Amino acid sequence: MKALVKTKKGKGFLEIKEMRVPEINYDEVLIKVHYTGICGTDVHIFTGQFPIYYPPVILGHEFSGEIVKLGEKVTSWKTGDRVVGECQSLVCGKCRFCRTGHPEACAAKRSPGWGIDGSFADYIKMPSWLLHKIPDNVSYREAALTEPAAVSSQSLYSRAKVSTGDFVVVLGTGPIGIIIAKMAKIAGASQVLITGINKDEKYRLLLAQKLGIENTVNVSKVNLKEMVDDLTDGIGADLVVEATGVEPAINQAFDIVRKLGKIAVIGVPGQSRLNVNWSAGSFKALDLCFSFSSQYEDWTRVLKLFENHSLDLTDLVTHEFELADWKMAFDKTIDCQGGKILFKI
Repeated sequence: MKALVKTKKGKGFLEIKEMRVPEINYDEVLIKVHYTGICGTDVHIFTGQFPIYYPPVILGHEFSGEIVKLGEKVTSWKTGDRVVGECQSLVCGKCRFCRTGHPEACAAKRSPGWGIDGSFADYIKMPSWLLHKIPDNVSYREAALTEPAAVSSQSLYSRAKVSTGDFVVVLGTGPIGIIIAKMAKIAGASQVLITGINKDEKYRLLLAQKLGIENTVNVSKVNLKEMVDDLTDGIGADLVVEATGVEPAINQAFDIVRKLGKIAVIGVPGQSRLNVNWSAGSFKALDLCFSFSSQYEDWTRVLKLFENHSLDLTDLVTHEFELADWKMAFDKTIDCQGGKILFKI
């Protein structure tokens, strides 16, 4: 099968290679990939900025597909089932985190696309217990967005616990930022602002508006602090979601959030150390919550939102590419010239 492989560490070193179809164990299934999305993690691995990965490895973890083969002890699924899969492919099952329902935090965790072979290929193998059925009225194309939506759900609902009536500011107009902004509206936020910079004005700020986020702000041209103060009578935002990983935006979050407010951190910086105005958080007595990966309940929540059309992300997918055109797809992602970019396998 054809696959997009990170061959060794460092910037670049991505190439299409001919790989063997995965061999499944007794509790695994083989899935024919239909769609798979490019994530910021894939970009960071491509540029050599992701801290942990094990090349040679097939990239990709956001996928939808069809089961084509079952392990001998798999009884809960059948061939032809349409599925998506969580990313906790290899965990120990014995540590405190695994045993308390948080396998995403297991120290032994290895996930598709960085720890083990992923979905930028014709086929991927997955443990059967990580699968979720795609609702009949949800397409493979939309279902490929389940993983980033589940990550967004984890940050906004499980970690930050957004409340009805919250004034929410989302820093960053990438796919995760837009999904979180839409989810905040679903949760009953009184107002949702999403921010970008000059390079986002041509495309991503307009895309956010198209997806129903009316309040889009170019912080290169507008003083966000003054704007938030004007809209909140000087109090500040109840919740700020930092979805860029960029130092100026992180400090902006501390600046615009209210006293006793919350900052949800989901953006991943390209470097390990940042200069952050930590004292602002102390004097405001902020709740600061980081979020990474997702849990079972996030996947079931997202698929139900897809099924009942409460969360419609159809227009978030702006480009589809063949795997052979991966360079063009990555260039568009890196240059922010699209929303969610998918490979159609």
